[in-house]
Amino acid sequence: MAAKNMVCTGVRRRIGNGKDTRIWDHPWLQDEQNPMIQTEMPPQLVNARVFGLIDQETGTWDTSILTDIFVPEDVPRILKIPISPDYEDTWYWHDDPRGLYSVKSGYKCIVGRYDNTITPFNKWQVLWKLKIPPKWKTFLWRALSDILPTTMNLRNKRVDIEPSCAMCGVLYEDTMHALVTCDYAKAVWGQASLPIPVIQTNIFNEWFNMILDNLDTDGLVYAAAILYHIWRARNNAVWDAYMPMPKKTLRTATITMQAWCAVHRGTESSPAPPHTNAVTATPGQHTRRCYVDASYHHATNTASVGAVLLNGNGQYISAYVSSLPNCFSSLMAEALACKEALSWLKNRGEESLELLTDCLTVKQYLTTSASTDRSYVGYAIDGCRNLINSLLSCLVVFVPRSENYLAHALATSVVSQTSAMYWDANPPAQISHYFE
Repeated sequence: MAAKNMVCTGVRRRIGNGKDTRIWDHPWLQDEQNPMIQTEMPPQLVNARVFGLIDQETGTWDTSILTDIFVPEDVPRILKIPISPDYEDTWYWHDDPRGLYSVKSGYKCIVGRYDNTITPFNKWQVLWKLKIPPKWKTFLWRALSDILPTTMNLRNKRVDIEPSCAMCGVLYEDTMHALVTCDYAKAVWGQASLPIPVIQTNIFNEWFNMILDNLDTDGLVYAAAILYHIWRARNNAVWDAYMPMPKKTLRTATITMQAWCAVHRGTESSPAPPHTNAVTATPGQHTRRCYVDASYHHATNTASVGAVLLNGNGQYISAYVSSLPNCFSSLMAEALACKEALSWLKNRGEESLELLTDCLTVKQYLTTSASTDRSYVGYAIDGCRNLINSLLSCLVVFVPRSENYLAHALATSVVSQTSAMYWDANPPAQISHYFE
């Protein structure tokens, strides 16, 4: 009962046909701060339903009624809401992709989301592709996510320990200090023959971003080895009260790196160019394949879809691009993109194909048994399932963004347009050079 107010704050109404949602009494707008209508309620419209704001002939919002009743600030907020006359209105939890309340999402609301003004690390693909031991990648992931058990992180978890660094014993230990700015770490880096940039930040992921921009692949492997062994030296200081000389730590890192490279050199084949990989690394070699992707702009809630249809040999057949209705999240944009692509394919008369998307969540939605989804994403998922069932055969496949570059190039090329476009004869300019 103590959490009742919190739960009620996160609950919203999902509009279907609008018959069960009261305009002024229910939270039904897509506004995190205030989901209620701001216009003062006319006495004659007490208990009025959203149903009365919808043009029943077209199944869209009646703009003349909206402008007559509501203040200008409310009208665009209403027009953003999608209408689905075939569904009844329902309650959903605003802070969950599926619209379902969970203890985890409730906990986030109570504690407050981690609102970090620091620029997040966004070069994970570069890190994952490095040819280094898996445990080094795991260590770097923990460091970039700031979840290493440094003294400051442990104290934030209410572990009563001395906050001073075990290596220098002077300053408090955070990730950046332990791996870069500590006197011991500086001594190790000073003896390494790497063009390390001047330290201009106290945030490790920003410093590592600069490393990625300044070093080649061999330099990145060497830097990863040094970082890992500095952390091992730090752990020796914590648990064994022993710390090797900086020269020994660097030598150990160098020998370990050279041994790893000697063993693994030549055992992994070189990756194929993106345009070759995209049309060959898929399950069916004789089935038409449609690559689909969405472009989403959070600031304006605008989105677009791009789709490219290829035959089993990777030869171009057709392409499609269109803008999407208002989306409230990137997941909603990806789901609507798949729905639009499937509708386009059905109108073309396609009956057997593979649909390739780089959104793993949408792929999981479409390949698992139907489950309750109370959010607006559920409308798009249901539409996709209905279209898939209407086809003779449709296999939904997940591919990485690097293999979905054709659809991505088309989706990001649409800024604003009112009608869909498709190319059956020749590829559009955005992707034509891939087929030359």
